[in-house]
Amino acid sequence: MTNLHSARPSASTHRVVVVGAGYAGVLAANRILASRDQARGADPARNCSVVVINPRADFVERIRLHEVAAGTRAAATVPLRDLLHRDAEIVVGSVVSIDKDRRRVEVAVGNCTDSVGYDSLVYAIGSNTDRSVPGAAEFAHHAGDVGAAEDLRASVTALAPGSVVRVVGGGSTAIEIASEIGAARSDLDVEMVSAGGVAGFMRDAARKSVLATLRRLRVTWREDTRVVEVRDRELHTADGTVLGFDVCVWAASFAVPDLAARSGLSTDVDGRLRVDSTLTSTDDAAVVGAGDAVAVASEVGAHLRMACATAMPLGGHAAATVLARMRGERAPALSLGFMVQCMSLGRKAGYLQFVHADDVPRPFGVSGRLGAAVKESICRMTVDKMRAEQNRPGAYRTPKGPRPDPVNRIAEDAR
Repeated sequence: MTNLHSARPSASTHRVVVVGAGYAGVLAANRILASRDQARGADPARNCSVVVINPRADFVERIRLHEVAAGTRAAATVPLRDLLHRDAEIVVGSVVSIDKDRRRVEVAVGNCTDSVGYDSLVYAIGSNTDRSVPGAAEFAHHAGDVGAAEDLRASVTALAPGSVVRVVGGGSTAIEIASEIGAARSDLDVEMVSAGGVAGFMRDAARKSVLATLRRLRVTWREDTRVVEVRDRELHTADGTVLGFDVCVWAASFAVPDLAARSGLSTDVDGRLRVDSTLTSTDDAAVVGAGDAVAVASEVGAHLRMACATAMPLGGHAAATVLARMRGERAPALSLGFMVQCMSLGRKAGYLQFVHADDVPRPFGVSGRLGAAVKESICRMTVDKMRAEQNRPGAYRTPKGPRPDPVNRIAEDAR
């Protein structure tokens, strides 16, 4: 680990500060430094350094936190020192603000506050669980970070048979948490409470398959039920229904930290940093964004969702933009497409939905044990590819983004 006073840019070195060491931040840092290692001759990229600032010294596999919460996995962390390029400087602390005029970030480390200067900044602070509904932060668990997942595991482990666990949400995160708990503790009454339809974002055949698996795991669901308040052991819904629980898990939506807004950078209504098609901040060419906490220009990013599958390629593209600016070249426009959507349904089942580049489902998928095996291989691949980027920039590759298409693919696949 480095200290703040050693993390100062020199006149001859282009200092890149990466804020956040999640999927986007780690990949961006590794690709920049590996590209530096391969630079030759008068390439300006040969004279760059990278400081990574993160609240903890570990990388968190967020796509595995539901396993930790259910007690089917002991931990979901990897030491940053093992995952980052050997020359990446690591500062364990939290960025309080970004001063884009002075090109410095204020960092809180323990009880001390200092600043780190930068020439380029990669904004990759990620997201967290949105518990803004009254009482959710006080009375509901979540699995959005390591500490919360471990707390949830302790609470679930302590439950007596027949206890009620209500999971608020109907998307992938809620489904994975509910199915993991249901598979691990078949003696509990696990119910999902969703404002819309459970797995409503999936095509009909895929949704039926997922619901059938939930049913086999004895997980039930209550749809079109919006929770408006959480009290001690009670969910209060918009229609006046009161649902009791022994443990409540909040998995309804994501939110992002307000760092960009507090620093005077332009954000969308959800607080995400506004970036153009190259992932450059609309306010400052020295700030490049990646991951869940950025709102990508609609011409290239309208189809993007908050996910590991989005964060990693955005981290790679942020690196490309930083390197291009370092070299005095025009930064490339993002072109990012998808291949699959996947979720685990306990340890013995999963679902893999193949999609078009614009994330619209194709009319086929993979379920059951094969779906679980593929999902597990994808989880392992994410860490393996980030580690590979230490020495081989571009080791992690993604499909190109959608091209203009006059055919309505949703209608086409529905036929």
